[in-house]
Amino acid sequence: MPTYQLGQVDFLTLENRIYPTVRGNEMVYIKDGEGTQPAVILYEDRLNEVAVVNPRHASYNFIPVDNSITVVEPQTQNKVSVCDAMILTDGLQDVYFIELKDVRKQWVTKAVSQLESIIRIFNGSHVDVAFKHRLAYASNRRHPFPASYREKEEQFRCSLGFKLVVSGRINIL
Repeated sequence: MPTYQLGQVDFLTLENRIYPTVRGNEMVYIKDGEGTQPAVILYEDRLNEVAVVNPRHASYNFIPVDNSITVVEPQTQNKVSVCDAMILTDGLQDVYFIELKDVRKQWVTKAVSQLESIIRIFNGSHVDVAFKHRLAYASNRRHPFPASYREKEEQFRCSLGFKLVVSGRINIL
């Protein structure tokens, strides 16, 4: 598990891509890791996990972040809160950050906070990469279709340059 100082994180490095490239599968599922385990990708839905829908059959890399990539504050060496996973499409065309929750109350606020944290780190480390789509997904398998969060989504886009999507389905564009 690589450890990075804040400001020196290379999310795009090949050593973080521990899963093979997903090629052509229309739908896969993401399960949050238990305890200190990272998130995993599944090819069949076991317990109504968060679905990744890929109607164009695009190739992409699924990269576990939490419990796989460690980011620490340089002064304190305290671990920085990060999201569960990211997806990079072939040719670094699109980037998706994903926070998975499995709770009933106040999950959106907590998920958005973790996404903001990781995206600030990502934006500081990869200012020169021009992605076509930048999306952040707050997903909850218990609540796949929550209420609208338009104001929070607009605020997120303006401050971080990423589109925030609160949904139980992750759509590969």
